[in-house]
Amino acid sequence: MTSAVRPHRLIVVAGTATEVGKTWVTARLVEELRRRRVTVAVRKPAQSYDPADHTTDADVLGAASAEAPEIVCPPHRWYPVPMAPPMASDVLDRGPVLIDELLNEVRDSWPGRAPDVGIVELAGGVRSPMSHDADGVDLVERLAPDLVVLVADAGLGTINAVRLSAPPLVELAPVVVVLNRFDGSDALHAANLEWLSGEVSSLAPNVDTLLGAVLDILPAYCTGCGLPAGDCPGGCAPPLDPPRHCPRCGRRMAVTITPTGSTSRCRDHGELGSPRD
Repeated sequence: MTSAVRPHRLIVVAGTATEVGKTWVTARLVEELRRRRVTVAVRKPAQSYDPADHTTDADVLGAASAEAPEIVCPPHRWYPVPMAPPMASDVLDRGPVLIDELLNEVRDSWPGRAPDVGIVELAGGVRSPMSHDADGVDLVERLAPDLVVLVADAGLGTINAVRLSAPPLVELAPVVVVLNRFDGSDALHAANLEWLSGEVSSLAPNVDTLLGAVLDILPAYCTGCGLPAGDCPGGCAPPLDPPRHCPRCGRRMAVTITPTGSTSRCRDHGELGSPRD
């Protein structure tokens, strides 16, 4: 265990299988969160890939979060063999991959100032081996996230895949199932959405719906006293008083008062209520 700062909310992105679009969904979610001035850090504990690929998952995720790919996934966990990470490590003769090592590397890599959201993307399906001694479900259990995003393809076979993949995850954390590549005009996609709506508690046909689920779990703070909204006794933010604490993180903001009004700015989240430049 380390003294690294855990993100305020931790999300794990898992998949029902490989090639279902986990990285695309994660990157789009990160971009939408950052547009709303939510601070985000993304981690991929290990990645394997075809050496002919010019862009890895870490490259895509790093471009979305404005982090270096080597921060998203440490270079010694890049395996240029298209197999599960521990299998690829065996082929490359790099030695065993152990879950404790992956967990420590993720925990040590978070920024010194805790981001609003930390996202950890797994490799392959939920039961794909992440290390020689653990699979994706084991990693979720050890990470103890606030939310798991389970990405599934919207087409043929997704009901079976979700039914097999979701149960071990819902025992560990709230789960949102995302039907990637969903097309409402496709009869099969629509039927899968309707069927699964009775099978899972939270279902998202697109990233916009997923974004709403993520924003719902973010902490809120009183702009008057900076305490978590649920702990504020009330009466500390008079209607005509400018916001003095950030509603995203609770930190004291820089307040500028002018003859025509006031502005409040958080060093991490910018001007209160303003869009990202």
